[in-house]
Amino acid sequence: MAQQVRQSRKTGMESAGEASANATIPGTTAKTPTRAYVIWTVILIALMVGKVGDWVPGLSSIPLVKIAYLFAAFSAYTGAGAALGPVSIRSSRIARSALILLGLAIASFVFSIYRSSTVSNSLYVLILILTIMLVLRVTQTLGDVQRILFGFAAASMSLSIGLVLNYHGGRAFINDNFDPNDIAYALDTILPLVLALRQRPSRLGRLLMNALAVVTVLAILLTGSRGGAVGLLVVLAAATAFPLSRDAHGALKKFSVRRTLIRSAILVLTVALAWGYLPADTQQRMATLVDLGNDYNADATENGSRLLIWKQDIGMVWKRPIGYGLGSAELVDGLAGGQYRTAHNSFVEALVELGVLGLLIFLNVIYTTWRELGRVVTFGRGPAAGEEEQKAALYARALRTALLGNLAAGFFLSQAYSASLWMLVATAATLVRIMAPTPRSNSLVGPTRRASHVPIAREPN
Repeated sequence: MAQQVRQSRKTGMESAGEASANATIPGTTAKTPTRAYVIWTVILIALMVGKVGDWVPGLSSIPLVKIAYLFAAFSAYTGAGAALGPVSIRSSRIARSALILLGLAIASFVFSIYRSSTVSNSLYVLILILTIMLVLRVTQTLGDVQRILFGFAAASMSLSIGLVLNYHGGRAFINDNFDPNDIAYALDTILPLVLALRQRPSRLGRLLMNALAVVTVLAILLTGSRGGAVGLLVVLAAATAFPLSRDAHGALKKFSVRRTLIRSAILVLTVALAWGYLPADTQQRMATLVDLGNDYNADATENGSRLLIWKQDIGMVWKRPIGYGLGSAELVDGLAGGQYRTAHNSFVEALVELGVLGLLIFLNVIYTTWRELGRVVTFGRGPAAGEEEQKAALYARALRTALLGNLAAGFFLSQAYSASLWMLVATAATLVRIMAPTPRSNSLVGPTRRASHVPIAREPN
């Protein structure tokens, strides 16, 4: 079975021809340079998630994201990009669910109670949709997926360095364009991807990725974000139990009780030693995580607390199950007697704005992404898995861990439409598509394969 799948994958790669970024030149073993459409897409993701234009002096007035998208789209549909096949959304369960949800967000204009906000937010959601479509089109090989992951790593570098350079004591932030909680949320999402990218062939590459991982963790802590700290703990716990690395034979490292306990002990010791070096403000904020009784956010009677906001918002949904429209969460809070604050919870935000149907689709996106990535992990751990399958399994596990960190941090923030989440979902969709086999008789979009043929995941949740 595994040999047949690898042969199917090989056939798919060959059918991609010159459209593949890793295609070989006939008669040689040399690889062609990375295509322009892949490079520009990587830059686009780095700019969308890393927001370098919002903190580097002199760049704020330049629409970097729009420029990068135009170059990426132009190169994806002209020249070598014209040879790429059409995007098959129907064959990707992840992409299909994601685009349905984002499409519903734009369509909520019909029933929105705050249409001006819905219109302004719809432009941003439209960019997300177009970028997801672009990622699906240009990502043709596992090498392309790896390049996309490096785009996330570049985003982490932007946010981490920007935060460290602008740190002057107290709670760290970059400038007025950033909320420290949002920075921690994005970094929680990217950290597992950085950890997976440490598996580099060169010593320098491994050193750089390890250094970036350390700086990313430091940046998360300096934000003083308690939600970010929860997300960080989830990521570290998951990576401790299910390592984001491969063994000497290239296989994905398995869960081991003994090794997990040893790693956990080392992690706890490291945290204990580092605690004393954290700023006093950070220590005070983090200490409230174990003293929720004195945290106003845990008081359902305190006006403005997260618990009260969630309670009031959910109560408003019972009055209007179809939702109140994209970008209406703050208004809904005010109508419920609150202080016109956002939902501070990605799930509640989706529920309030897109209704019960929107929440169900949102949950389906998460479940489908988790399940399909699990299939890639399971297949890559099989006894007959090759180098490509093993590397894909590592990236799939990293994406799953990133999804956990994203959801943990996003549980305390309004990030239902964040670039971090949806670019992560788009990357997962492309990885699943590339690594899933399909019958040879079917037409292929590059190395496209159906995920339904991959064995069901068996990795423990």
